[in-house]
Amino acid sequence: MDVPRLPGWLGLPSAVSFNGLRRRLPNAFTLVELLVVIAIIATLIGLLLPAVQSARESARRTQCMSNMRQIGLAFQLCHDARKYFPAAMFSAQAAAMSPRPKGNPGGKEHSWRILVMPFLEEKKVAETYDWNKDWFDMTSNTLPPKPATPELGIRPDCNLAVAATNVSVYRCPSAPPRGTITQIPASSDSDSARRAITAMRAPLGFTDYECVTGVKSGVLPAPDPYRTDAAAAGFLTKDSITRMREIVDGMSKTMLVVECAARPLTYRMGRPRLVPATGAPWMFDQGVGWADSLGPFKLDSIDESKATATNMKGAAPGTGIPMNATNEGECYSFHDGGMVAVFGDTSTRVIAEGVDLRTFCGMITRAGGENVVVP
Repeated sequence: MDVPRLPGWLGLPSAVSFNGLRRRLPNAFTLVELLVVIAIIATLIGLLLPAVQSARESARRTQCMSNMRQIGLAFQLCHDARKYFPAAMFSAQAAAMSPRPKGNPGGKEHSWRILVMPFLEEKKVAETYDWNKDWFDMTSNTLPPKPATPELGIRPDCNLAVAATNVSVYRCPSAPPRGTITQIPASSDSDSARRAITAMRAPLGFTDYECVTGVKSGVLPAPDPYRTDAAAAGFLTKDSITRMREIVDGMSKTMLVVECAARPLTYRMGRPRLVPATGAPWMFDQGVGWADSLGPFKLDSIDESKATATNMKGAAPGTGIPMNATNEGECYSFHDGGMVAVFGDTSTRVIAEGVDLRTFCGMITRAGGENVVVP
């Protein structure tokens, strides 16, 4: 019997001989074998990709919850230092109030975010901000005044330049990118005297987090529990500080900050809203950046069936959806199936989209008297 011949002790046999018969060994895959291997690899990728995406979203949601918790802790530190929580916003009407609202002796337009920033390890940024000027003011805060820079298009020592600072703790990593938005329309709301911002060359620092100042009347069916301002008020309110004793329903049962992500771009039911004539992104003129005093909102009755209509509001009492219908002054998140919120006691939770509307309203109000079991 012949012994199989090897071309070399490190090589592979090109032929094997048995009893004088020679048989050539295959040295390549057949087309069928190649297709089978490709199909197996494609199946494995199909199985692994959703798991990878889920792991990434889980990491992003965890980061968002961490941001929210830091914000909640900053509010607690602010209360410890000042003995009150700041206003949700200081509006244009603050200047005419007598006496001026506590926490805003200059009577200017400010956001809650700049008010708690010194307690968020952002003290250096806050120190360059002038509390005696509106957040959108473009005059210098230092002497001698500094000239406008090519990078900003405005003076680097003004409040609006501070507003261009990117503050990562105010951003949700699941929110889509907003590009370089530098042109901001004038405010259409009487709560702000902000003119259109056209000189900026750098975008404002964006935010995905906001506070809900209450629940509007008509969201729930009769007898409407939110007919009075006291019963409908949220944790923070406009032009007025909040003291801890006013959170009658309990710190652990009252939401402090929620998600309202991706502004000033507008989204409805997961899709961007576009200008019909041009196809350009539809710009919302509230919450245009973290320094914007406008942006806090009251929960409204949102009709899911009107998601693509001009006006989504006006659902029959008790039939509205609490979140993720639109980010135009409503709770909105890009996390799967829910929204992150931080409560007054700094506890941070993911609130499911399917939460009962009445329960959700109860988590917003601070003295509504609801017996809420927080999910």
